[in-house]
Amino acid sequence: MKTLIDEWRHITRGKFIILMLIVPLVVAALFGYIFKNGVVNEAPLAVIDLDHSTYSRQLVNKLDSSQYVQVVGIYDNYIEADLLLYNEKYSGVLYLPAGLEAAFLQGRPLNMGLYLDMTLNASANSIRTGVSEVIAMENATKGARVPLVLEQRTLYNPTNHTLMNSVILFINVVMVALLGLQTISIVPRLRQDGRLEEDLQQPLCVVLRIIPYALITCASSYLVMGILKQIGSLRFEANWWQIFIPFFLYTFSTGLLAMLVGWTASNPGKANGRIVFLMLPSFLLSGGQVPVALLPEFLQWINKAIPLSLHLSILRGMGYKGGGLGYFIPELGHYMVLISVFLLGIFFLIFREGTRGQVPCPTTEN
Repeated sequence: MKTLIDEWRHITRGKFIILMLIVPLVVAALFGYIFKNGVVNEAPLAVIDLDHSTYSRQLVNKLDSSQYVQVVGIYDNYIEADLLLYNEKYSGVLYLPAGLEAAFLQGRPLNMGLYLDMTLNASANSIRTGVSEVIAMENATKGARVPLVLEQRTLYNPTNHTLMNSVILFINVVMVALLGLQTISIVPRLRQDGRLEEDLQQPLCVVLRIIPYALITCASSYLVMGILKQIGSLRFEANWWQIFIPFFLYTFSTGLLAMLVGWTASNPGKANGRIVFLMLPSFLLSGGQVPVALLPEFLQWINKAIPLSLHLSILRGMGYKGGGLGYFIPELGHYMVLISVFLLGIFFLIFREGTRGQVPCPTTEN
């Protein structure tokens, strides 16, 4: 009994009770908010209308009225589905063939093609559900005759292979941690060593310290893709030279973000403790663990500021689907915006260091 009383006294002197009661509540609220949407509504669909008829336009309107589908693009000429699915503007492509109106009115069977991007499994399933419901309702008006036949083709990851989602996410989060732990402590290390003031005489020099880490991480990305392709049979069809550009922009922007997060820490130990602010958003909000379309709208905006979300998107587009670099100019521009914002934050901190008159002296804190 005495030992229980002694341990209770020890507990009440610490923060265990507060932490045990508060932290799980915060985590439950956070995860409940992130995972509150169970179904993707209004998944983006492209329609290739080769019939150009009154009925085809009516059918498009009915598709757009479905809670599961949003018709984002309508094309009057034939386009390969791959070209529309590379950069994830659409999660599916539906072809309305010539002669659609005549076949429907006469009750003659006519095949329509639906192509689904299975690297975005949740959105693809919503499109499949929405389109199937609309086609079933149209056929129901014809009674026993079934004029509209929906042929579906699942692309890129039809078996929902874990290697192309969960494994890739896990490996990249580990790489974010390894890269982040090095770059997050650059400025605190210079501060502790008494060299920060000298480096800040040429502020660009501080930023350039990230480049070696970024290049080594790029090399690691190549090795990882090669190993997974050879051993795990990963579908990876990107041009190995073209993909270096997004690889480098990703690793450099991640390094800048880590430097920004760790800048004000007094020593590397304190900076490394902040790595959680880099890893948790990368793991939960990058679109690898939870599809972006399932995230609440506020978190979808945060997703746009996470370099790993762009990296995974380009991996899917260039690696899994074989898209050329030219299809991803908007994503490269997005990287440049992120890099510019991170640099502005860093140069603001550099300016603030200068206005203090001197760089804080190293501390002996552990």
